[in-house]
Amino acid sequence: MQSFRIILLVLSVYLAGCTGSRKITYFNDIAAKTGTDSLEKCPQLRIQPGDVLQINVSTPDKDVSQLFNPNLVSPPNPSGTGIDQGYLVDSTGYISLPIIGKLYVRDKTTKVINEEVTAELSKTLRNVYVSTRMVNFKVSVLGDVAHPGTFRIGAERASILDALSMAGDMNPSAIRKDVMVIRETDGVKYYTTLDLNSSKTLRSPYYYLANNDVIYIKPGPGKELGNSRILPLLPVILSVISLATTIVLLSK
Repeated sequence: MQSFRIILLVLSVYLAGCTGSRKITYFNDIAAKTGTDSLEKCPQLRIQPGDVLQINVSTPDKDVSQLFNPNLVSPPNPSGTGIDQGYLVDSTGYISLPIIGKLYVRDKTTKVINEEVTAELSKTLRNVYVSTRMVNFKVSVLGDVAHPGTFRIGAERASILDALSMAGDMNPSAIRKDVMVIRETDGVKYYTTLDLNSSKTLRSPYYYLANNDVIYIKPGPGKELGNSRILPLLPVILSVISLATTIVLLSK
């Protein structure tokens, strides 16, 4: 009889500990609040060497438009990435454009590039419209998530929450207060850790992602048990033990 009580107590404490120790919600310190908070202004995407830019030019001169937009007359890339239709930023920060020649784009926003290309073409052409976007913006999500992998970002801005959403969110066993972000700048890799249980992460310069960022989610101590076949049966086991304990007590 005493052994039943001990087993029941141990299992109950263990399960309570597993559930209570896992912080499976985000930004716990603002979960019960309403209203707004003052956050840092979202940084604009700045072009770096290795980025691929798609620059579309529209002018009354169809020949000029075709020079900048070869995809209008040639079949697109079957993979749908559009990377082979863009302009690669070389290691010195330049791209080579028809008519204009070399243009320095490093650390510039797509808006600034639009203005500069428009200004150059407007010297000889009229009614020029330019649209620029980066087509190889991607991030990788590894570790304790539902679907780890590399994901292409279609917009100029993406947060760490966007990336986790693409990866199917973190598993319940994941450590949310120690999420690593690895970023390469000028050939040097930097890393930081973010606490997704705290709203302070919203103010981090790593909250919004850069091209080729890597996010690593560390597995918690319950990961191995969570993947076993025992955990789903624990409620049944507890119920059986509880029932057996009750029967023994009533039989006395």
